[in-house]
Amino acid sequence: MKQTTGELTLTFRKKKNGQTYLAEQYFKLPLQVLAPHYQDDDGTAFIYLLNPSGGILQHDRLYTEITVEENAKVVVTTPSTTKFYKMDDGYAKIVNRINVKAGGVMEYLPEHNVPFAESKAYQENDFYLDKNSVLIAVDMVTAGRASMGETFKYDIYSSKTRVYVDGKLKVYDNTFIEPAKMELQTVGLMEGHLSNGVIYAYSPNLNKEIIDKLNQLQHPEGITFAAGIIEDNLMIIRFLGDNMINLQETIQNAWACLREGILGKPAVKIRKY
Repeated sequence: MKQTTGELTLTFRKKKNGQTYLAEQYFKLPLQVLAPHYQDDDGTAFIYLLNPSGGILQHDRLYTEITVEENAKVVVTTPSTTKFYKMDDGYAKIVNRINVKAGGVMEYLPEHNVPFAESKAYQENDFYLDKNSVLIAVDMVTAGRASMGETFKYDIYSSKTRVYVDGKLKVYDNTFIEPAKMELQTVGLMEGHLSNGVIYAYSPNLNKEIIDKLNQLQHPEGITFAAGIIEDNLMIIRFLGDNMINLQETIQNAWACLREGILGKPAVKIRKY
């Protein structure tokens, strides 16, 4: 990305004792990262991506690149939601590029995006996977600050996700919402809900049994949820809802099911600051 206003580059590597550590890092504000902490017993590094400015402003051009080297294991999250503030004469662009080498595991679980009224945001998530790596990734956006009467008052929200396996494009998912020009209540769009999200999962261990378990999960009231396979080893889960507590519970339950089926370990309650 040309003329970035913020950059973050991270490389994770596995030690001989099995623990993953942050081997290389570079950042340019307003992007930062906290030191890894460990909540699993297999050396998985848990990290928080930070934006101390409090949110995304017009003309922001933010670029993050994360590399998970062979057999390293990483959980990436954010301490709070990502807010897109009002933008009078511009837009924001966020590019996240994640590389996962053979045997590597990336669990990408940022909190949801919240577009404020009159914001314009363009996000791109690119995942480059080895055929023997694992990816679990979440992307969710709300209608905005509904409690302040800003339901779908933003101008544009765009989130493109591409998943490559051994250099071949396997998924190109494009969420584009322009509330003033779209009938969001119709089937195939928001269908009367305020928030929508996607979970992407890739693993050599993915199988139909995991998908069946996901589709049999019991969800909180008001959640619409479906998991489907794209091809061997790759699946997408889509969900809609209104209550944020219920949506977070839905994500946690799905993550727990995926973790158990793919990685053979339970999900944890990630500490937030």
